Amino acid sequence: MAECPICGNDIPFEEGTVKGELIECSDCGSELEVISVKPFRVDEAPMEEEDWGQ
Repeated sequence: MAECPICGNDIPFEEGTVKGELIECSDCGSELEVISVKPFRVDEAPMEEEDWGQ
């Protein structure tokens, strides 16, 4: 288990989860990124920036 950095809800670790995977907090709906699997840790996913083809 890890704790949501936004609301503190417990985020379950599912078998096969990999570093860099995006998951959603079931309580607050925040998009989280798995930053470590041993130990299991998540952080708020970075916002995607617009790509204007530059």
